[in-house]
Amino acid sequence: MGAEFSAYPHRVQGWTKVWTLPARSESATLVERFAQARGIAPSDLAQFLAPSWSDLRPLDELAGVRNVGARLAEAVRTQKHIAIFGDYDADGMCAAAILVHFIRAARNDLAVTVYIPSRATEGYGLSKSAVEHLASIGCEVVVTVDCGITALDEALEARRLGIELLITDHHAIRSDGILPQAEAIAHPALGTTPSALCGAAVAWKVGWAFACAWCENERVSPVFRTLLTETIALAALATITDVVPLGGDAARDNRTIVRLGAPRIATSGLPGLRALAREAGIGVSDSVDAERISFGIGPILNACGRLGNAQDAVGLLGLDCSSASDKARTIASQFGLLNADRKQKERMIVESASKRIEEGLGRASGACVLASGEWQRGIVGIACARLSDKLNKPVILLESAGEFLYGSARGVAGYSVLDGLHACRHHLDRYGGHAAAAGITLRADRLEAFREEFSSHAASHRDGSVNPSLIADAILEPGDVSIATFESLAAFGPFGMGFPPPTLLMRRARVTQPATHFGADGDHIAFHVTLAGHGSSDAHMRCTWWRQREFCSKIKNGMLVDLLVRPQVDRWRMPARPACTVIDISDAG
Repeated sequence: MGAEFSAYPHRVQGWTKVWTLPARSESATLVERFAQARGIAPSDLAQFLAPSWSDLRPLDELAGVRNVGARLAEAVRTQKHIAIFGDYDADGMCAAAILVHFIRAARNDLAVTVYIPSRATEGYGLSKSAVEHLASIGCEVVVTVDCGITALDEALEARRLGIELLITDHHAIRSDGILPQAEAIAHPALGTTPSALCGAAVAWKVGWAFACAWCENERVSPVFRTLLTETIALAALATITDVVPLGGDAARDNRTIVRLGAPRIATSGLPGLRALAREAGIGVSDSVDAERISFGIGPILNACGRLGNAQDAVGLLGLDCSSASDKARTIASQFGLLNADRKQKERMIVESASKRIEEGLGRASGACVLASGEWQRGIVGIACARLSDKLNKPVILLESAGEFLYGSARGVAGYSVLDGLHACRHHLDRYGGHAAAAGITLRADRLEAFREEFSSHAASHRDGSVNPSLIADAILEPGDVSIATFESLAAFGPFGMGFPPPTLLMRRARVTQPATHFGADGDHIAFHVTLAGHGSSDAHMRCTWWRQREFCSKIKNGMLVDLLVRPQVDRWRMPARPACTVIDISDAG
């Protein structure tokens, strides 16, 4: 039965998901219709499309940033032994590298210790053993980046050992509101103007405050001005890879940071970042957007934290501008090999977990919780994300390592996995993260009880009013199909959580070439359609549908379909032409 489009807005069932269709709009252009759908007023459009440095929130709106920056500047002036304690994901690695650059710009002769815990043996966050180690090697000041906001016992241990602890983080504060007893804390949730910055963006603002304190002036020296423009690219990279919100007032700085920083990546003065871009296939004249970061640079960088040594990545990103480019390229190519290995292992985990779920193992009413000794803890999080999207349920995958299980959780619309873990904390040895993603550790003998309780919590606490459907912003008419129009839509980026890419409805498109599969494993499909216009205004496009090989035989030549698509410009084939990525299909009848 084909979908009916006579009434707007309403919902229809596609081949994979429910759609919420757009209301008709009287706006003349697709760009105007899209802006209207996203609630962007015409008077705000120019600033939205071209934010500037002056659009960044003032430093004083980030609670604690001045205090942390001033204390760090004083530590550098007095030549104290400083340690930067980070996290093993891209956000934490970028954050650590940012502070390395700022400290080096102030005193190039001051040694700085970088400590990134091992994902396999230490897990996430500041630990007492790490604090004791840093004290034993003479560290006097420890600055956390992308972690530390719940490290109550660790902060007390640092104080006992005479370490000055400075915390910079963005993760959720404890539900009871208790903060660590640190000398200073910079956190976007503590001020009167909360924001949704990632850890590296917080570190970048700490670096800015450090520069002001070092220069004793709000107008910092040319060296620091150059450094701010270079390192904002690292903050942009982390903002995208850490999947922080890009929509809403709390995310205003995130959008600005990405718009200012992402274009600098391809030609970055930081040799490590430039080498990562080349490893991801980004040339010096290529544009860099959120998609190229998410699917290109980010996975290569994260592979180091998942399968290698995250401190190597901080070392790469922390290379100064005078460092040899060939050294950076060699290191980046090694990360590329790790990423290829990661892809293979991820595919194995997804296939193995999917098979067990189909057999009913680990699948309860509200969530899926599975463990295996063959699944590597550094990779299970990516597999979780794919499975939770497919099943529309929270998913937890764990590596079994002796008496303990280590792994990751991913949430879905309307449910916070962090809330669920907190409700089940009596089963857990350790946990932390966000509403959408978290890491956990528990004893193997607690698995069954935890699975039952977590699944029950997910089933009873998921907000059913949160719309899980695919939402179309506007109808794509044949006259809208052009490179110029699609590029104008792309200018609304960055796209990500809270501000997804434009999703358009193509009505009654005719398949003109049957679907074929492609990719290393034949997972993806491609086909061509014609969108009928008036006279000679028909629009022809190539459509790509990722990871949907199962539908290949269903898409037949000549059939009429309704499509939800994301427009793009295909530059792989010359000349460049409009194309689209398919999100879902429905029979047009």
